[in-house]
Amino acid sequence: MDIKSQALSLRDFLSRYTRMWEDEIMNQYPEAIDYYPKDWVDLLSSLSQVELYDIDCKKIIPKIENSGFAAFMQEAISLSDLPIIPESPLPRMEDWAYNGMKKKKRHEIERIVPRLKKIRPHFNYVVDIGGGVGHLSRVLSLYHSIPSVSLDRDATFQEIGKKRLNKFRHPKDAAEIKFVNVTFGSDSEKEALVDVFKRESFSLGLHTCGGLAVHLIKNTVENKTAGLLSFGCCYHRLDPQSEFPLSEFYRQKGALPLNLYSLSLATRSHAQMDFEVYKTKERVKYYRYALHLFLMKTLNNKFFTDVGECPVKTYWGPFSEYIRSKLKELNLEHHYTDEELNAFYHSAETQDQLRKMWICNLIRWQLGRPLEVYLLLDRVLYLEESGYTVSVEQYFDEPLSPRNIGILATRRITND
Repeated sequence: MDIKSQALSLRDFLSRYTRMWEDEIMNQYPEAIDYYPKDWVDLLSSLSQVELYDIDCKKIIPKIENSGFAAFMQEAISLSDLPIIPESPLPRMEDWAYNGMKKKKRHEIERIVPRLKKIRPHFNYVVDIGGGVGHLSRVLSLYHSIPSVSLDRDATFQEIGKKRLNKFRHPKDAAEIKFVNVTFGSDSEKEALVDVFKRESFSLGLHTCGGLAVHLIKNTVENKTAGLLSFGCCYHRLDPQSEFPLSEFYRQKGALPLNLYSLSLATRSHAQMDFEVYKTKERVKYYRYALHLFLMKTLNNKFFTDVGECPVKTYWGPFSEYIRSKLKELNLEHHYTDEELNAFYHSAETQDQLRKMWICNLIRWQLGRPLEVYLLLDRVLYLEESGYTVSVEQYFDEPLSPRNIGILATRRITND
């Protein structure tokens, strides 16, 4: 399927389920439950905790085969499908090459470097946006002879990177590394970066947050640089009014009106997790939702209230301890005993409501990846419209690095 066809198919698919992804369950509770097909909710209600965990991991288990929900899952998976780049093992490097790196970062670098080497004729040097201590720049420059510029706003990180760079041996064919302390995306950046972004430069944004990814893409087009490799994240920090859509194609065809809740859902996209993490996620949701049910029923608070995070261990303690701390934070006085608070949580009525809300969330979360892919295809089309040859692929193993979709763009050769 070509990019435009995939984008239109995703738009049409997501349009059928707008009421699910445009808002959180609790914001419109109890009316929101009616947005989810009853037969889907009933089907999932019959499943065990382990089976629901499999659903959350996007597995179509035997008990749901041939159901409408299974067809929904399969359509979400197939329309979000993107090519996976083949593994290209790098030559063995000295042990210190990965000094200070976490497993996730090492994995990402090992998948990125072969692709950059493959397109090496298109650029002279790489600009790493948000390079931190310069892990990627160090590997590129010292071990693959690719000059690099590491940009970051945190001077402390960069000083650590410089010390590491000076501490270890440089191979004889090592290329140059520059550290530039600048806040990418700020009003003052242009003067500091006038000698960085040039036609022969190639930009790399590994998990550029929110609108920074958009800024990187527009910066590439404005400066007509050789290209970019962009991995977006934190889509909930985008301004959906000015930063989506970017492409003329989306504007002409009618882009979906994404908002904070849909962008948050796209950000999460729910990579696979182990069963213990799943159980914790379920417990957290149960306690949070039970608090809101309590506020609705006892204090007539029909509006969703942001109650913030807690240490994980709090959710595994008695419900009474959790809700007392939250009511105190909200400055809400009450005269309920611990026994009454715990009885409210454990009542059959509350547990039934919590399970339905949890199941609706499991259904809603299936739309995270389609929303993310739909958002990113707009960026692909914008770059194509701006004179770039573009590919969009999965670079990383999703359980290790969930934001694994990379947009690779190289400038098409022209006579200008």
